[in-house]
Amino acid sequence: MKSQQWSLFKREQRSLFGEILDWMLTPLLLLWPVSLALTWLVAQGLANKPFDRALLYNAQALAQLVKVGPDHRVLFNLPQPASELLRADESDLVYFQVIGPKGELLGGDRDLPQPEDEDKTANYEVRLRDDEMRGLEVRVASTWVSLEVLSTETEASPPTASTAVHAKPLTTPRLVLVQVAETREKRSVLAAEIIKGVMLPQFAILPLAVLLVWLALVRGIKPLSQLEERIRARKPDDLSPLDEKAVPMEVAPLVSSVNDLLERLKDSIAIQKRFLADAAHQLKTPLAGLRMQADLAQRNDAGEEELKHSLKQIGRASVQATHTVNQLLSLARAEGGGANLSRQPCDMVAMLSDVLQDALPRALDKGLDLGYEGAEAGSPDVQVHGNPVLLKEMVRNLVDNAIHYTPSTSERPGVITVRTLVDPYSHALVIQVEDNGPGIAPAERDRVFEPFYRALGTNVDGSGLGLPIVLEIAHQHGATVSIEAAHPSQTPPGACFTVRFSRGGGA
Repeated sequence: MKSQQWSLFKREQRSLFGEILDWMLTPLLLLWPVSLALTWLVAQGLANKPFDRALLYNAQALAQLVKVGPDHRVLFNLPQPASELLRADESDLVYFQVIGPKGELLGGDRDLPQPEDEDKTANYEVRLRDDEMRGLEVRVASTWVSLEVLSTETEASPPTASTAVHAKPLTTPRLVLVQVAETREKRSVLAAEIIKGVMLPQFAILPLAVLLVWLALVRGIKPLSQLEERIRARKPDDLSPLDEKAVPMEVAPLVSSVNDLLERLKDSIAIQKRFLADAAHQLKTPLAGLRMQADLAQRNDAGEEELKHSLKQIGRASVQATHTVNQLLSLARAEGGGANLSRQPCDMVAMLSDVLQDALPRALDKGLDLGYEGAEAGSPDVQVHGNPVLLKEMVRNLVDNAIHYTPSTSERPGVITVRTLVDPYSHALVIQVEDNGPGIAPAERDRVFEPFYRALGTNVDGSGLGLPIVLEIAHQHGATVSIEAAHPSQTPPGACFTVRFSRGGGA
């Protein structure tokens, strides 16, 4: 089962190296086809340029051969050697066409497609276009040649007093179309050669680029491996901070967080060591008393009274040790709670009533007046969403603390009041335990929440764990604990412990 869970964890765990490599290589592999397409377009343009220039030259050369004859007719005379030279191409078929002003064919191929009428341009300006000739794609260069041809009409000169009326012939501009076309075989071959020359080296460069990226990434994450080795080489008790200057700037925040964790871990271990030392010290006293009283009871010369006294002391020491152990268990249970606590709606007034009933005999034994005032059970405002066992333990420790530290004499009877209040604005629930005892000095109000600490000037036996338990359980339920003087103007001032739950009743 554990091996299956580990294999599942390994499958779900992501590799930083692999993820960075994917993000670096994926764009490279995706851009490679785009590079192929762009290279093809550029190669087509480069292949067209020299052959387009040749077409332009041929069209202009043919246009120079268009003349007006003696009889005012448009003539086109292409010598046979020039015609053979024009069509002498081993790769492509070459076509030409000369169309007269009246649409008559003056020379070349009649079925060569004609340009659009809007393509008529000035004299000898050549335009290029792609077209189709006899099912083949061709590149065509065309130009319009403007000729002045004598018209059969005459223009009469205005008569004057000294001249006779006479007529002169008219000249009319005529446009002659000259076209030269060739198939695109040479262009395709040249474009393919350009692509081969450009792309073939990329087939060798691409694996090399992938290798270089991999090597660069290995070197880039090497500081992480070195950091891991330094951490693994540490001794278990070495909690000194890591050197932030020995790692790259991007890893420094991680190292800083680890150092912060190590510092908190060091403080936690120190607190645990002090806690264990204090716990051992607290248990040592009653256990030593138990051993001493047991030795006294076992003496041969011990009388009946001494034996009873020893047994009484043994019982008292065992109760004290049991109380300390129970408090330690309660504190451990409170500290180990948190998010895993089972929570439910708890009526704090009903819980206070149970605690007061249990504590009433001890209060009466000390002559204390233990009372309650405030809201009644069943009200929605006194509901707290939390763990009933821990909440009851918190209230019990507050009441026990008041009973322990509140003296009662005939001149000044001890009074303990437990009350519940509901904030009229935030509707927060407030629990107070007030007494008229010696109180707690302001300088010691924070320290009394430390384990095993007891306020100065008190001779009451106790474990010093009650208030730390109260604070821990309150924090687990999103509540705060504060201490104030119950009667500041009196002597002694007494103490008032206030537990304030957040709105909504617990975390």
